[in-house]
Amino acid sequence: MRRTAGYKRKTTGQIVKEYRKAKGMSQMDLAEVIGVSYQQVQKYEKGTNRISVDRLKQIAKALDVPINEFFSPEKLVVSETRAAYGKITDDEQLLLHLFREIKDKKVRKAVIEFIKAVAK
Repeated sequence: MRRTAGYKRKTTGQIVKEYRKAKGMSQMDLAEVIGVSYQQVQKYEKGTNRISVDRLKQIAKALDVPINEFFSPEKLVVSETRAAYGKITDDEQLLLHLFREIKDKKVRKAVIEFIKAVAK
């Protein structure tokens, strides 16, 4: 797999979507908590509409995430010239994101062994 030298930052909407899914919230759930329509949440996540700072504060509170998580330099994506496994699904992206959040090496290894066992 060849990788380009460039990195790009995930959009704020993509990060919101990851955290929302990780919390098990639907777009409707988040919309109700922050006082907008679920269509508006869709527009935020797709990047169609920008998210104001005040709205981002509401979203961060609703997702129980520090607001600086939406601006973290770790939220970079490697740009690839061609994907080895095709397009990565939302579930695969979420799994990778959550796996990277695991700091304990033994726990990470256990998760890998579990997935290997389930995949057989």
